Amino acid sequence: MEPINNSIIYRVKFSKMHGAGNDFVCFETNKVERINSFDKSEISLKELKDISLILADRKYGVGCDQLIICNNNPKVEKSAHYEMIVINSDGQQATMCGNGVRCFSKFVIDNKIESKSLNGTPKKDETTSEIEQKVETLAGLIITYPQIYHHLNTRNVMMVKVNMGNALVLKTNKWKESYGTVLNNKQSIDKSAYLETVELNLPNCKQLECVLVSMGNPHCIVFLQRNIELGYLNKEECSNLKTMKIEDIAVALQKHPLFTDSCNVEFVYQSNENKLSNTVISRVYERGAGETLACGTGASAVAVASILMGHCDSEKEVTCSMPGGDLLIQWGSGNKNVFKTGPACTVFSSQIDIEINRQIE
Repeated sequence: MEPINNSIIYRVKFSKMHGAGNDFVCFETNKVERINSFDKSEISLKELKDISLILADRKYGVGCDQLIICNNNPKVEKSAHYEMIVINSDGQQATMCGNGVRCFSKFVIDNKIESKSLNGTPKKDETTSEIEQKVETLAGLIITYPQIYHHLNTRNVMMVKVNMGNALVLKTNKWKESYGTVLNNKQSIDKSAYLETVELNLPNCKQLECVLVSMGNPHCIVFLQRNIELGYLNKEECSNLKTMKIEDIAVALQKHPLFTDSCNVEFVYQSNENKLSNTVISRVYERGAGETLACGTGASAVAVASILMGHCDSEKEVTCSMPGGDLLIQWGSGNKNVFKTGPACTVFSSQIDIEINRQIE
């Protein structure tokens, strides 16, 4: 029997949001309807990926770096209030998104989404005026602290603090099976544990010294000055991070056999002047999305790498400056967890009808 083409129209209520210029389309799983079908079953992950491919398209859809999807009935983490599903603009599911989870946090509050978990909907602490949201992700449980008292209605911006969890050594290409050692900010771990010289054999870059860090997803951090000193990068081409062409090197790193599931690549500029203010300047090339204006897990990984390499002081808050704005990272003494604070902004909310052809056997 020949397959029959069956066109299904999905109606999606969504919000376009961004965190430091890293932009997202956010929606709830139960706010997606099949409007020309009698099928009322739960929207499948395959359907979400197909919908996301169209929504993410900047010419034919809404346009975004990633899709952030809220499920108010998490099934794995018993202590979680919500599940966050992250889908890249190429339709592939991601484990975690640091900027996305801030927007997720604001999206949940703005839309008054009730949790169906055993813990119920998180409430405001009357003492601290904070809400503690526990969010299930493929990278594990993430805790966010939306600062609802810092809500600027004129720009619809909310600051959100996120407990990003432990920073881990990303040593081998089997990062899914073994994340390696938990890093600490005392710089007591041998640098050989997280420093890797990666052979690239590009015309203008034969190899690079990289710092490999996991924030629940893989990050490969390239310090420009260090690699220029080693003779791995051309000073004239790579001393200016703003104008440096990063795509060829980033793609080569992502395709390197060291990373079986690709990686996020960060290029970092650090000067003595920046060291005094505990500031690092970075650009990021994300797996599944290409270069973005900011990356929350990337900023966290960059701050961790900068402290490990002695470029920043762990006793002070690190400012990671990206093209889309600044993110504040804390990895202070006595605390293995990394905390990130930054803005979440709603641009607009709307709904869209998406037609997808499906084959029925």
